[in-house]
Amino acid sequence: MTGSTHGIGFAIAEAFARSGARLVINSHLPDNGALAKLGALTECHFVEADLSTVEGARGLVEQATSLLGRLDTLVNNAGTFCDVDFDDLDETVFERTFNLNVRGYLFASQAFVKAVTPKHVNPSIICVGSTNSLAAEKNSVIYDTSKGAVLMMIRSMAVTLARRGIRVNGIGPGIVETPLTQAGLGTGNTRSILRAQIPLGRIGEPDDIGEAAVFLASPGARYITGQMLYIDGGILANQMSWEELQ
Repeated sequence: MTGSTHGIGFAIAEAFARSGARLVINSHLPDNGALAKLGALTECHFVEADLSTVEGARGLVEQATSLLGRLDTLVNNAGTFCDVDFDDLDETVFERTFNLNVRGYLFASQAFVKAVTPKHVNPSIICVGSTNSLAAEKNSVIYDTSKGAVLMMIRSMAVTLARRGIRVNGIGPGIVETPLTQAGLGTGNTRSILRAQIPLGRIGEPDDIGEAAVFLASPGARYITGQMLYIDGGILANQMSWEELQ
């Protein structure tokens, strides 16, 4: 699974480890201790690879296949956001975001599909998207666009790969406390403002995401493909309130 040494990616990896799955985890940086933590639960390997490059995406899947002998599930999680004012958007920000959030997902998925054989058990691809796949956020044009692309990639790959017996689904987290969001959540009264708009009344935790990924990869989800499961505390279900926020 890509981008899996911290935050949501690590929580997904940990949930799979607790289910008994053998793992290959990844980061574009050296291992930060995640390998030892997960290795205490299951067979686990670490591959350093930059998923923003085609070579990195393909190479990770090839190495993972070599290490485990067979891959039944690919979790595309590695991603980034570089929110800047609209007038400050440039080619560098665009490429950095799309190369990782979209291109990496696509070519890792392609490599996974090429490795699938009739011996594989319930093969599936899970792509981590966002509530931003459906709802826009101010000054997040490139990130929102990339996550919208992930949603359509999931649907298109699902219908394309169905006859090969490969399911493709996604998880769309809402606001989750991770190393990527901690700075923003710690600004002023941002945390309380956000909590007041989430029906379940709290910021999400990475552990809220992991079990959902395990389910989507399981036989229990064998008739589910082309879907994005939004795990957001009710954000997308919530209409604007006429009541004063508490």
